[in-house]
Amino acid sequence: MNILPWRVRAFISNHAPLAYHLIANLGTPRRSEDYWNARLAESWDQRNWPGKDALIERLTSPEHRILDIACGNGGILKHLKSRGYRNLEGLEISEYAVNRLRGEGLTMHQGRLPRLPLPDTTYDVVVASQVLEHIIRRDVFAQEIARVLKPDGQAMIFVPNDCLGPIDEPEHVIKYTEATLCRFLARHFTVKGIEIIRDPNYPMTILFAHVLNRM
Repeated sequence: MNILPWRVRAFISNHAPLAYHLIANLGTPRRSEDYWNARLAESWDQRNWPGKDALIERLTSPEHRILDIACGNGGILKHLKSRGYRNLEGLEISEYAVNRLRGEGLTMHQGRLPRLPLPDTTYDVVVASQVLEHIIRRDVFAQEIARVLKPDGQAMIFVPNDCLGPIDEPEHVIKYTEATLCRFLARHFTVKGIEIIRDPNYPMTILFAHVLNRM
């Protein structure tokens, strides 16, 4: 892919992002457990989102059972735990992250997306922070979120705002705007709102989608 002129690559990334992603990742280990073990081990203390933490805390309560999908270093879960939340669970592909977070007293599950190896109608809240842009089978992923949510459950989904497509981040499958994110999520949920937010630790803006289960 890198032998093509930048403008050609940018056109493909914008208009056929999945094709770009698949070609750019041929022969790479970016979807493997070992890859994410190494990535998380090197950046463990660098992944914190205080703006997201405060937003999720504002929209939930300590009684809610909350699942954080692809929770990375568990920053969101650890923040909520420090605020008195106790029904907290994380899901990660990385055995390194699972074991480290279990050692910190969090309930963890190991699994590979888009499937969620978890029972139906279990969670009041599902969080997917900087995850959806990585998913190839995104309809399956959304259906799985709806399946594990309780009938009156809610999901909080964060993605980069119209940036970091596969030409910028080869791990990413697609980039979202407010309109495209809303259209996609409306196929599976009742969209309560989508807003642009900024986290103090990161220069880019983020799309925050707050959706309700309708299963």
